[in-house]
Amino acid sequence: MTKWDKILITTIIVISLISIGGITYYKSKGQDLYGIIEVDGEEIKNINLLEVEKPYTIKIENGVNYNIVEVSSGSIRFIEATCPDKDCIRIGKLDSPGEISVCLPNNTTIRVSGPGVGEDLDSKTY
Repeated sequence: MTKWDKILITTIIVISLISIGGITYYKSKGQDLYGIIEVDGEEIKNINLLEVEKPYTIKIENGVNYNIVEVSSGSIRFIEATCPDKDCIRIGKLDSPGEISVCLPNNTTIRVSGPGVGEDLDSKTY
C-alpha cells in the first residue's frame, strides 16, 4: 500500500464517521416522542416520553378489567393486565414512533407517536 492509498482510506473512514454522527444527531435533535393511551378508541392520556424523569405507572380501569402501564423516559409498556393471554405484556417496551400494543379483551391501546409516523413504510414487522 502506498502513502496515498493510506491517506485515501483514512479520509473515507473519517468522512463516513462524521456522516453517521451527523445523521444520528439530526434524527434525534428536537424530536418529541409521545405515549398515547386509549380506552374504547378514546384517548385518555398523551404523555411526552422524553420529558419523563422518573418511571411511574398508570392503572387503567375498564369496568372490572384493568391494565397497568409503565411510563419511563423514552418508552411505554403494559406491565400488568387482567386479560387471559397477556399478549399485550409480551410485546414489551414501545420506544419508536409508530409502535403499538393492544389489549383486545380490555379494549386498551398504547402507542408511540412522533415525527415521521405515517410518512414511510414500517421498518419493523412482527
